Amino acid sequence: MTDGMDRPSLTGVDPSAGDILLVDDFPDALALYEALLSEDGHRVRTASSGLLALAAVDEREPELVLLDVSMPGMGGHEVLRKLRARRGGGPAVIMLTAARREPQAIEEGLREGADAYLTKPIDARELLARTRAALDTFRLRRMLDAQRRDHIAMLVHDLRHPLSSLGLVAELLDSDDLPPDDRRQSVATIRALCKDMARLIDGVLAASRLEAGVFTVEPRPTSVGVLIDPTLAAFAPIASRRRVTLTFEGSREQAIKVDATKLRQAIDNLVANALKFTPRGGRVRLSAGFEDGQTFVEVADTGPGIAEAERPTIFDRYRQGSRGRAAGGAGLGLAIARGIAEAHGGAIRVTSSDLSGAAFRITLPS
Repeated sequence: MTDGMDRPSLTGVDPSAGDILLVDDFPDALALYEALLSEDGHRVRTASSGLLALAAVDEREPELVLLDVSMPGMGGHEVLRKLRARRGGGPAVIMLTAARREPQAIEEGLREGADAYLTKPIDARELLARTRAALDTFRLRRMLDAQRRDHIAMLVHDLRHPLSSLGLVAELLDSDDLPPDDRRQSVATIRALCKDMARLIDGVLAASRLEAGVFTVEPRPTSVGVLIDPTLAAFAPIASRRRVTLTFEGSREQAIKVDATKLRQAIDNLVANALKFTPRGGRVRLSAGFEDGQTFVEVADTGPGIAEAERPTIFDRYRQGSRGRAAGGAGLGLAIARGIAEAHGGAIRVTSSDLSGAAFRITLPS
């Protein structure tokens, strides 16, 4: 078989190599691709028809299928459609075509979910490069899907707790002989639990909008006091219950142009985090001011701090540092805070605070 394929010199086995299924009705092509990919360290199976390919996938789903478009009986596009109908969307798929210019066929395949196309004769280096890129993308997608599932479970857990508490408080209120003071306390508890649930739901909605790229802000002139006083009022009871001192340092009269509702959500997330990780008798300090030509809002605590190695990824979606994993939660709060800061044209960073804990600072253009 003449295919014009250059064979690179390859040695060793890469631990990142993948589980691959080759599908082509030409035995010489199968043998050549299998030799190249096996030499590159991949685990390779072969199938000579669409039906045999689907049977092989049913037996053990690979990470990647290299799939010939034109085969007798069941063609590559039909196999692709069946793979994409599988639970989880199936493996990554690279389509192989003998025609060098088939824009309509290529468009159809990409629309149906192909990850890439290779035209024959196939250059060996391009085959190996596309294979590794497809495997990397597939694994990243699967990892993100798993993280989302895990964090959805966390969100459900976080919502279930206040719901259970609401049920218990409702039973108390249903009692005819409940003293007035206890009744007022129960109503206050219901309000607090509803706020907690609303905060969780708002966080999920904000994360979804940020991920979809449709998150917008509408900055208007306001003052630091108007921005931060609702946060201090909302978290004062929580701080009191946890025996944590919550303070503010700065000028409430300082003018600032922001979307107060959305920036407050970022500040709320930072204060909630700080209170969660600050031990009894500790301190959380909210401060605001003007420095180096920028307005800043900072939340510092006396908790365990953030390890240096974790700081580069601490603001990633669904990512938690070691202290976050210990305390639970969905890993969205810091990602949302970063998204809101960046939507304002600003930034957020984490450092060690002068309180010997962590300090999260949002900086905004003035």
